[in-house]
Parts: sequence; C-alpha cells; structure tokens
Amino acid sequence: MKINIEDEQISFQVLRMLSEVSSGQADVNEVLNTARVIREGDYNSWYREWASTADRMRHTAEEFLVGHHFTSAAETFLRASNYYRAAAFYRGVLMTENCSAEASDKLEQMDALALDCFQKVIQYGTTVILPMEIPYEKTSLPALFYPVSKGEDTKTAPTLILLNGYDGTKEEMYGIALKALKRGMNCLSFEGPGQGEMIRRREIPFRPDWENVLSPVVDFLIGKLGVNSQKIILWGQSMGGYLAPRAAAFEHRLSACVANSGVYDFMGERRPEGMEREEFFQNIATTPETKVDTIMKKQMAQSAQVNWALRHGMYVFGVKNLKEFMLKAKHYYLGNVVQQIE
Repeated sequence: MKINIEDEQISFQVLRMLSEVSSGQADVNEVLNTARVIREGDYNSWYREWASTADRMRHTAEEFLVGHHFTSAAETFLRASNYYRAAAFYRGVLMTENCSAEASDKLEQMDALALDCFQKVIQYGTTVILPMEIPYEKTSLPALFYPVSKGEDTKTAPTLILLNGYDGTKEEMYGIALKALKRGMNCLSFEGPGQGEMIRRREIPFRPDWENVLSPVVDFLIGKLGVNSQKIILWGQSMGGYLAPRAAAFEHRLSACVANSGVYDFMGERRPEGMEREEFFQNIATTPETKVDTIMKKQMAQSAQVNWALRHGMYVFGVKNLKEFMLKAKHYYLGNVVQQIE
C-alpha cells in the first residue's frame, strides 16, 4: 500500500488518527485503508469515507454484542466513535461554505453517533467512566470523570483535568485519561465554550477568559466530587496550550499546569514580520471588511491549513466574516497575564 497525501491539512489529520492507535481509538489498517480513498482537498470525500468506516465498525460492534463478546464490542465501539468524530471534523469548513441542510443534518448525525458509540464504550468497557454535567453560568459543561481504580482513594489521589483545544472533543482525550489512571490519578475531561458539544449542540462559541470556565470545574471537583484540593493538575492540549495557562493565571487552586504545547499568542504567526502587535490589529480594525476578506482568502487559497484554520475559526468563534474572526482572536494572548501564573 502506498499513500501520498499532498493536502497538508488532511495529512495532519491522518497522522492524528494514527497517533491514537496506541490507546485503541484507531487501527492502523482501518486508518490507512480509509485515507487512501479520500480525494485530495475534498472535505466531502473525507466525511463520506470516514462515515463509511465508522458505520462498518459500529455494525461489527453490534454483532459482538449479539454474541455477548462485550470486551470486543467496547473496543470496536471506541474506534467507531473516533471515526465518527473524524467524519464530522471539517464541519466548520463545510458550514462556512453554506452547505445544504441535508449535509448539515448528516454532520449532526455523525456527532450523535460518535457520542452514542462512546456511551457504549462506557457501558460495556472495563474502564469506569462517569458522564457528568458541570454547572456553568446558565447552562452546564459536558464532562467525563475517570476515577482511580479500586483499591485507591478517589478523594486523596491527584486529579488531572484534561482540556482539549481548537477542534478536539472530551472523548478524544480518552488515551491520556488511561495513562493518568495507570499513574494513580483521577481524570476529568470536559468541553468548554467553542468545543465539542458546547459549540455543536449548544451553539456557545469560544471565549478568551478561560478562568471563568475553569473555576466552576475546580469548584465541582472539590465541592461535588470531593477530590484532593491540593493535587489538581491542568493539562491543556493544542489550543488548550493557551486556554490552560490563561486559566492558571487567575485560578490559583491548581498545583500544576501543563501547556502541550504553549500558545503565547494565538495570532502571532499571522502578523507580518517586524510589525508590532497593536499596529497589526489596528490595521485590521480600520480596514473595510471586504478588503480583509479578500486579503485573507488569497492566503487561504494558497494553504489548505490556513483555509481550514480560518473557516473553522469562524465557526467556533461564532462570527460571520474573517475580519470579525481576526479581531476576536486578538484577545487570545498571554502577554498581559502570564506573569500572574504562580
């Protein structure tokens, strides 16, 4: 088998899937066989092929259930869940390209099936995973709590909070959660504004002041679950490398914060070399919306990665045009708060 993917964004996502093989969330053969039939630069093709693979895995898992092979069923549902997540990955791009109502419904179906399959993992698997809703403002944050194994005390063990980023889900953090459990830690993965169910089902976009998202989570862990308040660690993945340090600058009940990897300035690489940050954003603010769109779309046409990042960003930031996105992104900056991290 020979696979040569020129599209940098699709190539990255295939590598992402392969990285999840070790945790059982993907299978090398299934990933490569799916990837080889995806058409370059065609996000509808990506959706169709991953949906097909996910459907096949789900049906196989259901057959395992009929035969009472519960471990095999749980393992296969886990892969199906991740493949459905992958199928809907380019939702932001497709939505900003004014996809049809039928296509939108299919993407919603992929999201629903991803959650349903993961629920089957919880039901039939051997790892204890507790779905929860954490009170947050006038709504709640969907979360998964992984308590330490029997024989260890949930209330004295360290607790690792897993925070995904720009495009992940709480379910995708499963592999890291397993590693935490092996090391005697409780684990909580959750989705905040702009992430997972919060944007897809509740239409709540990103916000930069993540301390106002994290503090209710810490309150819940200590007050509701009774975890050790002296041993709470925050792990931020991808864009979580901004969100986690931002929260840690204000939420001082954390004993440690991991930024994997650190995002000091979310829009730093978009700024022309030598131009000061304030000047860059002032130029955007005073430039007509249509001109900003024209300039940015030229960059998007030259890079699949930039095209995805900006279109997805418009979706998860809850904005209608590229100028508005850029001005929102300005606030994802650690320069004025990083010194407050203790």
